[in-house]
Amino acid sequence: MNVALVGCGAVAHRYYAPALRALESEDVLRVRALCDPDPRGTTDLRATFPAATVAGDVTAAIGGSGIDLAIVASPPRCHAEQTIAALRAGAAVLCEKPMATTVAEGEAMVAAARETGRVLAVGLYRRFLPAAQTIGELLRSGRLGALRRFHCAEGGDFRWPARSPDFFRRDAAGGVLADVGVHTLDLLAWWLGTPQQVDYEDDAMGGVEANSCVRLAYPGGVTGEVRLSRDTEQPNQYLFQCTDGWLRWHVHDADRVELGLGDVEAGFRARLHRVARDGTHPRLGAPRGGFEESFVAQIRNVVDAVRGRAALVVSAADGLASLRTLDACRRSRALIGMPWLGDAELARARQLSGVR
Repeated sequence: MNVALVGCGAVAHRYYAPALRALESEDVLRVRALCDPDPRGTTDLRATFPAATVAGDVTAAIGGSGIDLAIVASPPRCHAEQTIAALRAGAAVLCEKPMATTVAEGEAMVAAARETGRVLAVGLYRRFLPAAQTIGELLRSGRLGALRRFHCAEGGDFRWPARSPDFFRRDAAGGVLADVGVHTLDLLAWWLGTPQQVDYEDDAMGGVEANSCVRLAYPGGVTGEVRLSRDTEQPNQYLFQCTDGWLRWHVHDADRVELGLGDVEAGFRARLHRVARDGTHPRLGAPRGGFEESFVAQIRNVVDAVRGRAALVVSAADGLASLRTLDACRRSRALIGMPWLGDAELARARQLSGVR
């Protein structure tokens, strides 16, 4: 399968390039084109993929070059235009998160995939993490009893080596919610379904938010809170409290979870292994993969879907659902509590934020 890498920034260098090299070594695919209007990105990746051609736009990269799959890893404001162009040029697409900046753009992408009959997947790679898969299995199975409440907190000082100012532009899906938050909201949707109620607060006052809080309510009385930050260190963990136990995940642990049972004082911190069997006797096999392996698994899943051998783990419909939750947050937006502000400062903050 011939692949074009569209957008050659930090995410392409750090995650997609190593995963693509691993799959090239298995003869699963070949990177045949690199596409980025900024020549710095493609220049850096030419050493990794010396046989790839270089182009400044999607149509030039894909048209007539036999590209089967385009991986769109550009800034979110470019996703809709580049994805639709790639689909219409004859390629399937794996588009990085968030799939678009607005629901309308996401719907146009889904419509283009339907019209062209091409596969469209969204790069929400955390669904491929062993810890995320295990959490979903435990919560859905009810082995820890009924879920009652959860708390998720992610973030810290912004350290991403961004080449673009888009991370800090409102019109480009900048801010912590669409950056880190889309991963959290997607996992919650995968594990728990669609929330009945979404309440949202952030500290944006004319620009993008550095801190935000999402409160969610689900059928059956399940409630939870998501805290996100770009300037304050967070615990970077998810905690789920159930009637018969609890489950905690540190988001930097791709293959480990913590859990406790009932009122038992001792808990477990477990590294996840594949289960093997000697006849009818189970035993622990090889450890499950980490972050790097999750990107390999994500691309492999899309390749298999294009070849008709597997269903997509993260479909365009899943990406669109995440966009709709982001949109619900923005529509319910309020100014986050900042008790250190005086009355005059708070009035000015409300005026700048555009909310009452």
